[in-house]
Amino acid sequence: MKILSKNVHIRVASGVAGGALIFSIIASIAWFYISYHQEVDRSRNQIKQIIITVEQTASIAMYLGNKELAEEVLRGLEANDIISAARLTSQDGLSASFEGEGDLKQSEIAVIFPIRSPFNADEIVGDLLIYPNQTYIEDNAISLAKIQVTVLLLYSVIIAFLTLIIVNRILTEPLKNVANRFHLITPGDTTRIDVPIGHQDNEIGALVSDINQLLDAVNKQIDNERDLRSQTENLSKKFRFIFERASAGIGLIDASNQLIVANPALLRLLGQTFIVDTDRFSKTDFTEFFNDHQVISEFIEDFWAKPGNQFSAVDIQLKHKVRAADRWVHCLFSKVEDINNPDDSLLEVVLYDITERAEREQNIIYEAEHDAITQLLNRRAGMAKLETSVVEAEKKERNFAILMIDLDGFKFVNDTYGHDAGDKVIIEVAHRIKQFFRGSDVVARWGGDEFLIGFSYNPNYQTAVSDIATDLQFQISQPIEIGHEQTAGVGSSIGISLYPDDDVSISALIEQADEAMYYVKNNGKNFFHFYQAEKSIAPATK
Repeated sequence: MKILSKNVHIRVASGVAGGALIFSIIASIAWFYISYHQEVDRSRNQIKQIIITVEQTASIAMYLGNKELAEEVLRGLEANDIISAARLTSQDGLSASFEGEGDLKQSEIAVIFPIRSPFNADEIVGDLLIYPNQTYIEDNAISLAKIQVTVLLLYSVIIAFLTLIIVNRILTEPLKNVANRFHLITPGDTTRIDVPIGHQDNEIGALVSDINQLLDAVNKQIDNERDLRSQTENLSKKFRFIFERASAGIGLIDASNQLIVANPALLRLLGQTFIVDTDRFSKTDFTEFFNDHQVISEFIEDFWAKPGNQFSAVDIQLKHKVRAADRWVHCLFSKVEDINNPDDSLLEVVLYDITERAEREQNIIYEAEHDAITQLLNRRAGMAKLETSVVEAEKKERNFAILMIDLDGFKFVNDTYGHDAGDKVIIEVAHRIKQFFRGSDVVARWGGDEFLIGFSYNPNYQTAVSDIATDLQFQISQPIEIGHEQTAGVGSSIGISLYPDDDVSISALIEQADEAMYYVKNNGKNFFHFYQAEKSIAPATK
């Protein structure tokens, strides 16, 4: 397919011919009028010259009054085609005239020439009236103008034709060949355009040289882009391999916490094992995958508010799946900012499964806070939980009771049946106490056979603490199997202090409950007693 065809010749020819035609028409019209007026003026000047020729003879005829001589002058004028009529009249009444074929039109204007005396130039002896042959003059002027216009049109056509041939030969044809050759060259092709013969040192040669240089530059750019694309593809394959095969979960989150990109490891961590093609993974609220999505939402919101591209991490539990163990992950966040469009910035999140580590830490914390035998809170953890429980009770406008329990007869069980039996008794008593209270209540092993209980209650329920202490003592006093079809029984001495009736200090309340418990120990055991300030009892032996 040629990019330039013969249509170019037609367009160039039409342009040149059209321009020449317009120019010829304008020039012909102007030249016609100029030629016409020039010929008319020439005819009038010729009449004047004829008058000058016969003026002397006419002067003598008028001076002498010789009619024959006057008619002779008129016959000389009649012989000229440009004069249609003439008349000689003298001051003395002599008159001679002639008229051509046809009557004179009233619109025709006579030219009057005064005839002077042959002897005195200042004396007028007569007049000569000349009627120019206007039709002849105009026809002759038009004929000459048409000839000149025809010559001009023919000249213009010849010039246009020659111009078309020259333009086509020198400009159009070489450009057409260059354009067609250029069109056949595909990107990356080593073929180049040859300079047309005779155009090595002109603008067409310079154009061909520039086109060849441009093709060289394009080929070089294409080669560079191919190398760059190859490198990019290799890097993309490597990064995609890392992204898809990474053991850590990797994803991108937008400003509305929508997870828009996720690798297979992240999908597995989030429990999306049914998704095989990550490209088909639709946007999902990232925070909904966590057990406490409010915590992770606030963490992400705070991280967005931090200036700069910082890193931040948090350990958090994933949402519990049915028939699945709890899972913990370490989330590392970093910003992927778009400088030109800050609103399009994203968060990169990397997740590591730390379930085993979290379990170990939880076990360590649990062992540090719980008694090894009874699995109840130990003394330190119980003290810490009492502090928070009292604050919560105060917020809810509830009172708080602390019970200090010491087992009665436990030493006898140890001495009689051994320490293994004693441990079984302690474990069973702890189990009965724990089942008796809520998970939010404080149940701690305070010492060897001492337990501390803390719970909130409705202040309008005046007997609430007494009723609980009574039922608790009954449960503890039930027989306990210690093995070998044997049972053992223990009682309980319970001291009670109340918040805020007795005090508002946790340590003071514990001491008060301890004093009340020793009051029971020293006064028969196996009952409960509320702390009274006036009854300060010294510790008793068990």
